[in-house]
Amino acid sequence: MAATYFTCTLGQAQSLGLTNSNFKNINHFIDSQAEAIPSQPAVGFAIPSNSNSQWNSKTWTFSDLQDGSRKVAALLQKTHGDLLCNSDTVALICPSTPEFLFTWLALMRLGHPVLLIAPQCQPAAIAHLCKACQTTVIFHDETYADQSGEAANIAQDNGEKLNAIELPFSKDQSLSDIMAQEATGSTTFPDVKETDVAYLHHTSGTSSGVPKPIPQTHRAGAGVLPSFPDGKQSATFTTTPLYHGGVADAFRAWTSGALIWLFPGKGIPITAANVIKCLSAAEKGVEQGLPPVKYFASVPYVLQMMEADEQGFEYLRNMDIVGVGGAALPAEVGDRMVGKGINLISRFGSAECGFLMSSHRDYAKDREWQYLRSNQGAEYLTYEKNEDGLVELVIKPGWPHMVKSLPTADTKHQLT
Repeated sequence: MAATYFTCTLGQAQSLGLTNSNFKNINHFIDSQAEAIPSQPAVGFAIPSNSNSQWNSKTWTFSDLQDGSRKVAALLQKTHGDLLCNSDTVALICPSTPEFLFTWLALMRLGHPVLLIAPQCQPAAIAHLCKACQTTVIFHDETYADQSGEAANIAQDNGEKLNAIELPFSKDQSLSDIMAQEATGSTTFPDVKETDVAYLHHTSGTSSGVPKPIPQTHRAGAGVLPSFPDGKQSATFTTTPLYHGGVADAFRAWTSGALIWLFPGKGIPITAANVIKCLSAAEKGVEQGLPPVKYFASVPYVLQMMEADEQGFEYLRNMDIVGVGGAALPAEVGDRMVGKGINLISRFGSAECGFLMSSHRDYAKDREWQYLRSNQGAEYLTYEKNEDGLVELVIKPGWPHMVKSLPTADTKHQLT
Protein backbone atom coordinates (compact mmCIF):
# COMPACT_ATOMS: atom_id res chain seq x y z
CA MET A 1 0.00 0.00 0.00
CA ALA A 2 1.49 3.33 -1.06
CA ALA A 3 2.44 5.65 1.78
CA THR A 4 0.88 9.08 2.29
CA TYR A 5 2.17 12.00 4.32
CA PHE A 6 -0.30 10.95 7.03
CA THR A 7 1.01 7.37 7.27
CA CYS A 8 4.69 7.62 6.30
CA THR A 9 6.97 6.69 9.21
CA LEU A 10 10.38 8.27 9.75
CA GLY A 11 11.99 5.03 8.60
CA GLN A 12 10.00 5.04 5.37
CA ALA A 13 10.76 8.71 4.75
CA GLN A 14 14.48 8.06 5.11
CA SER A 15 14.51 4.83 3.05
CA LEU A 16 12.43 6.30 0.22
CA GLY A 17 14.43 9.54 0.08
CA LEU A 18 11.41 11.69 0.87
CA THR A 19 13.03 14.04 3.40
CA ASN A 20 14.08 17.60 2.57
CA SER A 21 17.79 17.55 1.76
CA ASN A 22 17.93 21.36 1.95
CA PHE A 23 16.54 21.55 5.49
CA LYS A 24 18.44 23.95 7.77
CA ASN A 25 16.02 24.75 10.59
CA ILE A 26 12.31 25.29 11.16
CA ASN A 27 12.50 29.03 10.49
CA HIS A 28 14.24 28.46 7.16
CA PHE A 29 11.68 25.75 6.34
CA ILE A 30 8.76 28.14 6.94
CA ASP A 31 10.51 30.77 4.81
CA SER A 32 11.12 28.22 2.03
CA GLN A 33 7.47 27.17 1.96
CA ALA A 34 6.42 30.83 1.98
CA GLU A 35 8.59 31.39 -1.08
CA ALA A 36 7.62 28.21 -2.93
CA ILE A 37 3.87 28.08 -2.15
CA PRO A 38 3.02 31.46 -0.55
CA SER A 39 -0.74 31.34 -1.09
CA GLN A 40 -1.16 27.67 -0.15
CA PRO A 41 -3.32 27.35 3.01
CA ALA A 42 -1.26 26.00 5.90
CA VAL A 43 -3.41 26.03 9.03
CA GLY A 44 -7.03 26.57 9.90
CA PHE A 45 -9.17 26.96 13.00
CA ALA A 46 -12.94 26.92 13.28
CA ILE A 47 -14.35 29.98 15.06
CA PRO A 48 -16.80 28.87 17.77
CA SER A 49 -20.14 30.63 18.04
CA ASN A 50 -22.56 30.77 20.96
CA SER A 51 -25.49 30.37 18.60
CA ASN A 52 -26.60 27.18 16.91
CA SER A 53 -25.60 28.55 13.52
CA GLN A 54 -22.74 27.09 11.53
CA TRP A 55 -19.28 28.04 12.73
CA ASN A 56 -17.06 30.15 10.53
CA SER A 57 -13.36 29.51 10.12
CA LYS A 58 -10.05 31.28 9.62
CA THR A 59 -7.10 29.96 7.64
CA TRP A 60 -3.54 31.21 7.25
CA THR A 61 -1.23 30.58 4.31
CA PHE A 62 2.46 29.72 4.42
CA SER A 63 3.16 33.36 3.64
CA ASP A 64 1.03 34.28 6.67
CA LEU A 65 3.04 31.91 8.87
CA GLN A 66 6.24 33.63 7.81
CA ASP A 67 4.89 37.18 8.07
CA GLY A 68 2.97 36.61 11.31
CA SER A 69 5.80 34.86 13.11
CA ARG A 70 8.16 37.70 12.18
CA LYS A 71 5.78 40.42 13.35
CA VAL A 72 4.95 38.71 16.65
CA ALA A 73 8.67 38.07 17.17
CA ALA A 74 9.41 41.76 16.59
CA LEU A 75 6.73 42.73 19.11
CA LEU A 76 8.02 40.32 21.76
CA GLN A 77 11.57 41.52 21.20
CA LYS A 78 10.50 45.17 21.47
CA THR A 79 8.44 44.75 24.63
CA HIS A 80 10.38 42.05 26.50
CA GLY A 81 13.79 41.92 24.87
CA ASP A 82 15.61 42.67 28.12
CA LEU A 83 14.09 39.61 29.80
CA LEU A 84 14.37 37.38 26.75
CA CYS A 85 18.10 38.02 26.40
CA ASN A 86 18.58 36.50 29.86
CA SER A 87 16.66 33.31 29.14
CA ASP A 88 17.72 30.90 26.40
CA THR A 89 14.72 28.58 26.74
CA VAL A 90 11.34 30.31 27.08
CA ALA A 91 8.20 28.63 28.44
CA LEU A 92 4.72 28.92 26.92
CA ILE A 93 1.42 27.93 28.51
CA CYS A 94 -1.63 28.66 26.41
CA PRO A 95 -4.72 26.94 25.00
CA SER A 96 -4.33 25.45 21.53
CA THR A 97 -5.16 28.61 19.59
CA PRO A 98 -3.79 30.77 16.76
CA GLU A 99 -2.16 32.91 19.46
CA PHE A 100 -0.28 29.86 20.72
CA LEU A 101 0.77 28.96 17.18
CA PHE A 102 2.21 32.34 16.25
CA THR A 103 3.86 32.93 19.63
CA TRP A 104 5.57 29.54 19.40
CA LEU A 105 6.77 30.22 15.85
CA ALA A 106 7.86 33.74 16.87
CA LEU A 107 9.95 32.56 19.81
CA MET A 108 11.69 29.99 17.62
CA ARG A 109 12.22 32.77 15.09
CA LEU A 110 14.06 34.68 17.84
CA GLY A 111 16.28 31.64 18.43
CA HIS A 112 14.67 30.48 21.67
CA PRO A 113 13.88 26.84 22.41
CA VAL A 114 10.23 26.85 23.55
CA LEU A 115 9.11 24.78 26.53
CA LEU A 116 5.50 23.81 25.72
CA ILE A 117 3.70 23.39 29.02
CA ALA A 118 0.44 21.45 29.14
CA PRO A 119 -2.24 23.48 30.97
CA GLN A 120 -2.95 20.50 33.24
CA CYS A 121 0.37 21.12 34.99
CA GLN A 122 0.19 22.34 38.57
CA PRO A 123 2.24 25.44 39.52
CA ALA A 124 4.87 23.34 41.31
CA ALA A 125 5.32 21.20 38.19
CA ILE A 126 5.61 24.31 36.03
CA ALA A 127 8.28 25.74 38.34
CA HIS A 128 10.11 22.40 38.27
CA LEU A 129 10.09 22.24 34.45
CA CYS A 130 11.30 25.83 34.15
CA LYS A 131 14.14 25.16 36.59
CA ALA A 132 15.11 21.97 34.73
CA CYS A 133 15.29 23.96 31.47
CA GLN A 134 16.96 26.99 33.09
CA THR A 135 14.00 29.07 31.99
CA THR A 136 13.44 32.51 33.52
CA VAL A 137 10.54 33.63 31.30
CA ILE A 138 7.10 32.06 30.90
CA PHE A 139 4.56 33.55 28.50
CA HIS A 140 0.98 32.75 29.41
CA ASP A 141 -2.51 33.25 28.11
CA GLU A 142 -4.78 35.25 30.40
CA THR A 143 -6.53 31.98 31.26
CA TYR A 144 -3.41 30.73 33.03
CA ALA A 145 -2.34 33.93 34.78
CA ASP A 146 -2.89 32.45 38.25
CA GLN A 147 -1.06 29.21 37.44
CA SER A 148 1.91 31.07 36.01
CA GLY A 149 2.00 33.59 38.84
CA GLU A 150 1.97 30.83 41.45
CA ALA A 151 4.76 29.04 39.58
CA ALA A 152 6.81 32.26 39.62
CA ASN A 153 6.23 32.59 43.38
CA ILE A 154 7.32 28.99 43.96
CA ALA A 155 10.44 29.60 41.91
CA GLN A 156 11.20 32.73 43.94
CA ASP A 157 10.74 30.83 47.21
CA ASN A 158 13.30 28.32 45.94
CA GLY A 159 15.80 31.05 45.08
CA GLU A 160 15.05 30.92 41.34
CA LYS A 161 13.86 33.66 39.02
CA LEU A 162 10.81 33.19 36.82
CA ASN A 163 9.04 36.09 35.10
CA ALA A 164 5.39 35.42 34.21
CA ILE A 165 4.37 37.54 31.20
CA GLU A 166 0.92 37.68 29.63
CA LEU A 167 0.77 37.21 25.87
CA PRO A 168 0.49 40.50 23.94
CA PHE A 169 -2.95 39.79 22.50
CA SER A 170 -6.06 41.65 23.64
CA LYS A 171 -9.24 43.26 22.34
CA ASP A 172 -7.20 46.38 21.62
CA GLN A 173 -4.38 44.45 19.94
CA SER A 174 -5.51 41.16 18.45
CA LEU A 175 -3.37 38.76 16.48
CA SER A 176 -5.07 40.03 13.32
CA ASP A 177 -4.19 43.62 14.27
CA ILE A 178 -0.54 42.70 14.78
CA MET A 179 -0.38 40.84 11.47
CA ALA A 180 -1.98 43.80 9.66
CA GLN A 181 0.73 46.21 10.82
CA GLU A 182 3.54 47.28 8.55
CA ALA A 183 6.77 45.36 9.14
CA THR A 184 9.52 47.57 10.55
CA GLY A 185 12.39 45.42 9.28
CA SER A 186 14.55 46.39 12.23
CA THR A 187 14.45 43.02 14.02
CA THR A 188 17.33 40.68 13.27
CA PHE A 189 16.81 36.96 13.65
CA PRO A 190 19.67 34.66 14.64
CA ASP A 191 20.80 31.69 12.61
CA VAL A 192 20.18 28.39 14.37
CA LYS A 193 21.51 24.95 13.57
CA GLU A 194 19.34 21.96 12.72
CA THR A 195 20.81 20.25 15.80
CA ASP A 196 19.75 23.10 18.13
CA VAL A 197 16.70 22.51 20.32
CA ALA A 198 13.58 24.07 18.77
CA TYR A 199 10.99 23.18 21.42
CA LEU A 200 10.45 20.83 24.34
CA HIS A 201 7.52 18.66 25.31
CA HIS A 202 7.39 17.06 28.74
CA THR A 203 6.29 13.84 30.37
CA SER A 204 3.19 13.74 32.55
CA GLY A 205 5.20 12.96 35.65
CA THR A 206 2.84 10.19 36.72
CA SER A 207 5.57 7.54 36.92
CA SER A 208 8.46 9.61 38.28
CA GLY A 209 6.48 12.09 40.38
CA VAL A 210 7.71 15.11 38.43
CA PRO A 211 7.44 15.94 34.72
CA LYS A 212 10.62 15.76 32.67
CA PRO A 213 11.37 17.81 29.55
CA ILE A 214 11.76 16.07 26.19
CA PRO A 215 13.77 18.25 23.79
CA GLN A 216 13.11 18.30 20.07
CA THR A 217 15.71 19.68 17.69
CA HIS A 218 14.84 21.62 14.56
CA ARG A 219 15.77 18.54 12.54
CA ALA A 220 13.63 16.23 14.69
CA GLY A 221 10.67 18.60 14.47
CA ALA A 222 10.53 18.90 10.70
CA GLY A 223 13.77 17.83 9.00
CA VAL A 224 13.17 14.08 9.23
CA LEU A 225 9.58 14.24 7.94
CA PRO A 226 8.50 13.22 4.42
CA SER A 227 7.65 15.63 1.64
CA PHE A 228 4.96 14.36 -0.74
CA PRO A 229 4.47 16.51 -3.87
CA ASP A 230 0.75 15.69 -4.00
CA GLY A 231 0.22 16.18 -0.26
CA LYS A 232 -1.42 19.59 -0.61
CA GLN A 233 -4.48 17.97 -2.18
CA SER A 234 -5.57 16.44 1.15
CA ALA A 235 -6.01 18.28 4.45
CA THR A 236 -5.75 16.81 7.95
CA PHE A 237 -8.00 17.53 10.92
CA THR A 238 -6.53 16.84 14.35
CA THR A 239 -8.11 17.09 17.77
CA THR A 240 -4.68 16.92 19.44
CA PRO A 241 -3.70 20.26 21.03
CA LEU A 242 -0.53 22.02 19.95
CA TYR A 243 1.12 21.58 23.35
CA HIS A 244 0.91 17.81 22.89
CA GLY A 245 1.09 16.11 19.50
CA GLY A 246 -0.52 18.91 17.54
CA VAL A 247 2.82 20.45 16.59
CA ALA A 248 3.94 17.10 15.14
CA ASP A 249 0.69 16.82 13.19
CA ALA A 250 1.22 20.36 11.88
CA PHE A 251 4.78 19.77 10.69
CA ARG A 252 3.75 16.46 9.10
CA ALA A 253 1.20 18.33 7.00
CA TRP A 254 3.38 21.36 6.30
CA THR A 255 6.38 19.43 4.97
CA SER A 256 4.06 18.20 2.20
CA GLY A 257 2.52 21.63 1.69
CA ALA A 258 -0.76 20.45 3.18
CA LEU A 259 -3.39 22.23 5.23
CA ILE A 260 -4.00 21.18 8.82
CA TRP A 261 -7.14 22.03 10.76
CA LEU A 262 -6.69 22.33 14.53
CA PHE A 263 -9.44 22.11 17.12
CA PRO A 264 -9.98 25.56 18.72
CA GLY A 265 -8.84 24.85 22.25
CA LYS A 266 -10.03 27.89 24.20
CA GLY A 267 -13.35 27.93 25.97
CA ILE A 268 -15.01 24.92 24.37
CA PRO A 269 -14.79 21.22 25.23
CA ILE A 270 -13.88 18.50 22.76
CA THR A 271 -17.26 16.88 22.16
CA ALA A 272 -18.65 15.09 19.14
CA ALA A 273 -20.96 18.04 18.47
CA ASN A 274 -18.08 20.54 18.51
CA VAL A 275 -15.81 18.36 16.36
CA ILE A 276 -18.66 18.03 13.86
CA LYS A 277 -19.03 21.84 13.78
CA CYS A 278 -15.30 22.14 13.09
CA LEU A 279 -15.49 19.61 10.26
CA SER A 280 -18.56 21.37 8.86
CA ALA A 281 -16.64 24.67 8.85
CA ALA A 282 -13.76 22.97 7.03
CA GLU A 283 -16.25 21.48 4.57
CA LYS A 284 -17.61 24.95 3.88
CA GLY A 285 -14.06 26.05 3.09
CA VAL A 286 -13.91 23.53 0.24
CA GLU A 287 -16.53 25.63 -1.55
CA GLN A 288 -14.03 28.50 -1.38
CA GLY A 289 -11.21 26.46 -2.88
CA LEU A 290 -9.64 24.87 0.20
CA PRO A 291 -8.53 21.23 -0.02
CA PRO A 292 -10.94 18.72 1.56
CA VAL A 293 -10.18 17.03 4.88
CA LYS A 294 -9.16 13.47 4.05
CA TYR A 295 -7.25 12.53 7.21
CA PHE A 296 -8.59 12.59 10.77
CA ALA A 297 -6.19 12.26 13.73
CA SER A 298 -7.42 11.73 17.25
CA VAL A 299 -7.16 9.95 20.57
CA PRO A 300 -9.45 7.03 21.43
CA TYR A 301 -12.06 8.79 23.55
CA VAL A 302 -12.77 11.35 20.80
CA LEU A 303 -13.16 8.59 18.21
CA GLN A 304 -15.57 6.77 20.51
CA MET A 305 -17.69 9.91 20.85
CA MET A 306 -17.67 10.44 17.08
CA GLU A 307 -18.53 6.82 16.34
CA ALA A 308 -21.50 7.00 18.71
CA ASP A 309 -22.88 10.09 16.94
CA GLU A 310 -24.70 9.43 13.65
CA GLN A 311 -23.33 12.53 11.91
CA GLY A 312 -19.91 12.05 13.48
CA PHE A 313 -19.79 8.47 12.22
CA GLU A 314 -20.58 9.61 8.67
CA TYR A 315 -17.74 12.11 8.78
CA LEU A 316 -15.34 9.37 9.86
CA ARG A 317 -16.62 6.96 7.21
CA ASN A 318 -16.01 9.55 4.49
CA MET A 319 -12.37 10.09 5.49
CA ASP A 320 -9.64 8.44 3.44
CA ILE A 321 -7.92 7.48 6.71
CA VAL A 322 -8.79 7.84 10.39
CA GLY A 323 -5.75 7.64 12.65
CA VAL A 324 -5.76 6.86 16.36
CA GLY A 325 -2.87 7.09 18.79
CA GLY A 326 -1.78 8.23 22.23
CA ALA A 327 -3.60 5.39 24.01
CA ALA A 328 -5.24 2.07 23.25
CA LEU A 329 -8.57 2.08 21.47
CA PRO A 330 -10.73 -0.81 22.76
CA ALA A 331 -10.52 -3.66 20.25
CA GLU A 332 -14.28 -4.07 20.03
CA VAL A 333 -14.71 -0.38 19.17
CA GLY A 334 -12.04 -0.48 16.46
CA ASP A 335 -13.39 -3.73 15.03
CA ARG A 336 -16.87 -2.26 14.89
CA MET A 337 -15.63 0.89 13.14
CA VAL A 338 -13.70 -1.11 10.54
CA GLY A 339 -16.68 -3.42 10.06
CA LYS A 340 -18.82 -0.39 9.25
CA GLY A 341 -16.44 0.86 6.58
CA ILE A 342 -14.13 3.28 8.43
CA ASN A 343 -10.51 3.14 7.23
CA LEU A 344 -9.00 3.05 10.72
CA ILE A 345 -5.29 2.86 11.46
CA SER A 346 -3.17 2.82 14.59
CA ARG A 347 -0.24 5.22 14.53
CA PHE A 348 2.53 4.30 16.95
CA GLY A 349 5.40 6.54 17.97
CA SER A 350 6.85 8.66 20.73
CA ALA A 351 8.24 12.11 21.36
CA GLU A 352 11.62 10.45 21.86
CA CYS A 353 11.75 8.59 18.51
CA GLY A 354 9.02 10.06 16.31
CA PHE A 355 6.59 8.08 14.14
CA LEU A 356 7.65 4.40 14.24
CA MET A 357 4.90 2.19 12.77
CA SER A 358 1.32 2.22 11.58
CA SER A 359 -1.34 -0.21 10.39
CA HIS A 360 -1.72 1.46 6.97
CA ARG A 361 -2.78 -1.29 4.55
CA ASP A 362 -5.09 -2.28 1.70
CA TYR A 363 -8.33 -1.34 3.46
CA ALA A 364 -10.58 -3.20 1.02
CA LYS A 365 -8.90 -6.53 1.83
CA ASP A 366 -7.24 -6.13 5.24
CA ARG A 367 -9.16 -5.35 8.43
CA GLU A 368 -6.26 -5.78 10.88
CA TRP A 369 -6.22 -2.20 12.16
CA GLN A 370 -4.24 -3.16 15.30
CA TYR A 371 -1.45 -4.93 13.39
CA LEU A 372 1.44 -2.48 13.14
CA ARG A 373 3.64 -2.63 10.05
CA SER A 374 7.19 -1.31 9.74
CA ASN A 375 8.06 -1.97 6.07
CA GLN A 376 10.94 0.33 5.03
CA GLY A 377 13.14 1.21 7.99
CA ALA A 378 12.40 -2.06 9.78
CA GLU A 379 16.12 -2.81 10.00
CA TYR A 380 16.36 -0.22 12.78
CA LEU A 381 13.61 -1.85 14.86
CA THR A 382 14.03 -5.00 16.91
CA TYR A 383 12.42 -6.71 19.88
CA GLU A 384 14.19 -7.80 23.05
CA LYS A 385 12.94 -9.71 26.09
CA ASN A 386 13.58 -8.17 29.47
CA GLU A 387 13.93 -9.89 32.84
CA ASP A 388 10.17 -9.88 33.42
CA GLY A 389 9.56 -11.81 30.22
CA LEU A 390 7.99 -8.80 28.54
CA VAL A 391 9.14 -7.85 25.07
CA GLU A 392 10.31 -4.31 24.37
CA LEU A 393 10.66 -2.57 21.04
CA VAL A 394 14.24 -1.33 20.69
CA ILE A 395 15.18 1.46 18.29
CA LYS A 396 18.69 0.95 16.95
CA PRO A 397 21.31 3.43 15.69
CA GLY A 398 20.47 4.65 12.20
CA TRP A 399 16.85 5.52 12.99
CA PRO A 400 16.32 9.13 11.84
CA HIS A 401 15.51 10.58 15.25
CA MET A 402 16.28 9.68 18.85
CA VAL A 403 16.36 12.09 21.78
CA LYS A 404 19.93 12.11 23.04
CA SER A 405 19.47 13.53 26.50
CA LEU A 406 17.62 10.58 27.98
CA PRO A 407 19.23 8.22 30.53
CA THR A 408 19.49 5.47 27.90
CA ALA A 409 21.52 7.62 25.52
CA ASP A 410 24.81 5.99 26.45
CA THR A 411 23.48 2.64 25.24
CA LYS A 412 23.12 4.11 21.73
CA HIS A 413 19.61 2.78 21.38
CA GLN A 414 16.18 3.65 22.66
CA LEU A 415 13.67 1.48 24.47
CA THR A 416 10.02 2.31 23.95
